[in-house]
Amino acid sequence: MSRPVVVHEHLRRARETSPDGLAWLERLPSLIAEACLAWDIEIAGTPYEGGVCGWVAPVRGAIGEAVLKVSWPHDEAATEAVALRWWDGAGTVRLLAEDSDAWTMLLERCEPGTPLREVGLPNERGLAIGAELLNALWGKGAPPRDGPRFDSMAQVCDEWAREAERRAERYRAALCALGTDPGILTLGIELLRGLPRSSGRQVVVHGDFNPGNLLAATRAPYLAIDPKPMIGDPAYDPWSLVAQLDWPFRLPDAARPVAERIRRLAELVDLVPERIAAWGVARDVHGGLWAASEGNAALGAKWIRSATITAPMLS
Repeated sequence: MSRPVVVHEHLRRARETSPDGLAWLERLPSLIAEACLAWDIEIAGTPYEGGVCGWVAPVRGAIGEAVLKVSWPHDEAATEAVALRWWDGAGTVRLLAEDSDAWTMLLERCEPGTPLREVGLPNERGLAIGAELLNALWGKGAPPRDGPRFDSMAQVCDEWAREAERRAERYRAALCALGTDPGILTLGIELLRGLPRSSGRQVVVHGDFNPGNLLAATRAPYLAIDPKPMIGDPAYDPWSLVAQLDWPFRLPDAARPVAERIRRLAELVDLVPERIAAWGVARDVHGGLWAASEGNAALGAKWIRSATITAPMLS
């Protein structure tokens, strides 16, 4: 590899906040060089921007056009390659090679690679594209007992609920001063605990199915990247598509379009609309409390306001 390693500032700032992150940044050039040597590839362009947990760049070589991803070691990335191998291109990019010790993967390249949220399609079309991918992912079901192992959604959400309770205790007053109804915090935490245990269907969920992770491709119109897989309720996945496709919560009459999108997406993926909405409340409360714990109570209150707008759909 002849060219110097470029690390975008967004990634660098995110990882410089801890000793482990700094150590990983120092090792990154050697990890990239080792991957290039092992897989007979070379960097074929500047790294992709946007990610804060991995260095990702186009490459070419004996395997053809591909993408090299070097992940900062963390729990959410631990089974990314396992999930991509499980789906084997059904709705996602394909895993071409992996070095699990180095947290490094060689992936199918998406061209042109434009994220779904940036292409300006009508909302109806965007929901349909997302639904097609979700149906492909969930169509694989869940692994057999002796198959690949993934985190249990129930166990993950139990931990999230415990974190949310601690954060609610600490930040409730600050959030309520910004207009948060304390009842929505209680509801969100209850849903985090209850929803994973009330689903009869179990699949490997993508875990981060936001429209920034759905890229225009050539093998299929769009393919998903960057999964954070768990085994559990498929209704967990659609919320990020509803909330982030064109950010409907910014609209003054947000309740109406959000409800319409939930109902439409539920039809396309054969789920109960109220269950998608319930996951929206749970996830937005969890996210809002996390934001408050990171020192941004205003963002947290805004996030939790989204949960408050969605909650009437549960009745």
